Amino acid sequence: MNYQVRDYSGGNRTRLLAPTTIAVLMAVLAGCAPLPAKDAPPTFAAARAADLVPDAPASDSSAGHAPALADYGDAQLDRLVALALRDSPTMAVAQARVRQADAAAGQTEAAAGANLALDGQATRERYPEYSLYPPPIAGSWRTSGHLALDFSYDFDFWGRNRTALDAALGRAQASRADAQAAAATLATGVARAYFQWQAADQHLRIAQALETQRQALVERQARRVRAGLAPGADLAPLTADAAAPRQSIVQLETQRAQAQRQLQSLVGVHALPALEAMPLPAPLAVPDADARLDLLARRPEIAAARDRARAALKDVDSQRAAFYPDVSISALAGFDALQLSSLLHGANREIAATPAIHLPIFDAGRLRASLDARRADAALAVAQYDQAVQQAVGEVNDATVRVQGALREAAPLAAQVQGRERDLASARAREAAGLIDGQQRLVDELVLTGLRDQALGLRLQTLLARIDLDHALGGALPVPEQVATTTR
Repeated sequence: MNYQVRDYSGGNRTRLLAPTTIAVLMAVLAGCAPLPAKDAPPTFAAARAADLVPDAPASDSSAGHAPALADYGDAQLDRLVALALRDSPTMAVAQARVRQADAAAGQTEAAAGANLALDGQATRERYPEYSLYPPPIAGSWRTSGHLALDFSYDFDFWGRNRTALDAALGRAQASRADAQAAAATLATGVARAYFQWQAADQHLRIAQALETQRQALVERQARRVRAGLAPGADLAPLTADAAAPRQSIVQLETQRAQAQRQLQSLVGVHALPALEAMPLPAPLAVPDADARLDLLARRPEIAAARDRARAALKDVDSQRAAFYPDVSISALAGFDALQLSSLLHGANREIAATPAIHLPIFDAGRLRASLDARRADAALAVAQYDQAVQQAVGEVNDATVRVQGALREAAPLAAQVQGRERDLASARAREAAGLIDGQQRLVDELVLTGLRDQALGLRLQTLLARIDLDHALGGALPVPEQVATTTR
């Protein structure tokens, strides 16, 4: 009879438990965070051929077909760039950030995998006499022990950990692109400072030649005045003009020293190698629009912005997965004993398995706020990518216009130089024949030297514009292999 009553009571409890369980499940489901809709994929801006300055007419370019990225053919410059990329603090910082991003990605990857740990401990303890422990444990000293393997694994059915890892890897890739951009910027600065030093050195030599020529003209005119062949009033302007190159010489010496100090700062060494005077390389024409467009798409700054935007989108996916249940399992196998000497006895073995599920309930506000924050980060990253593309197009177009304009300006200046060279050759021939004195020859030499100084300035202007164009297209100089390897 008692068994019947007991069974009847158990049946009643079971029947009552069913609707209660259903009610609890309905409340849980009602309180679950509503699942957010999938975000529409963003539209990334892309440069078009129509956005770029068109190719110059073939007749305007005297340099022929231009390479995609200029190789200036200067071994001394290549050595300086290699030193800068190896020793400059700028590259040390960039490479440290690469290592930092790789380490963060490694931490994310490790956290998403299975965990297995061996835990062991021994505790010397006196158990109280009047507590929960019965004799002979109560009032005794004992050394307890615990030794177990702990295992845990998150199944990641919804891809939260996987997308978080993709985001971390994307940021690591962006840091490598940043390092490449830093290398290109550093190489650009070295190339500009190096050619400015070479140009200042050549301008200085021209200014010294001008000083010598003007002084020779003054001495010749002074002899003519003393011989009564010219009025003394003609000597004063020539004497004043002879002093002008001295001021230019001082200015050029200062400019050369400044360029050398800038090079030393960029290279990052205490003693800059001795610089050898070298002629400036011939100007290079602008690459065609297709080559510029292709290089622009691979520019490191654009690649870094694109990688960050994609990483931010992965962060959105990872945060969206937080709305779904999180299923995991943990297990334990080992030994636990109140007496350390019997720890490894079979009777003290301990085995446990714990499947678990985490379902967010009444937490929609926090989860949605976090998702909105990730969405805002992604929108900012996409906008920054579009801005990087627009800025890069503007830099390419600005440098293109400068190169094309300087190349067009070079043609008439070269014609003037050739004309003055013919005049000087004619004056020397007539002087040798005794038809004229050296006055006209000296004047022609002065004019020709001034034109050559202008041509040198225009060549430097063209060269700097081409360096800026190469930088806008992704790099001023080829990056040495050893540096490229460290930034991968």
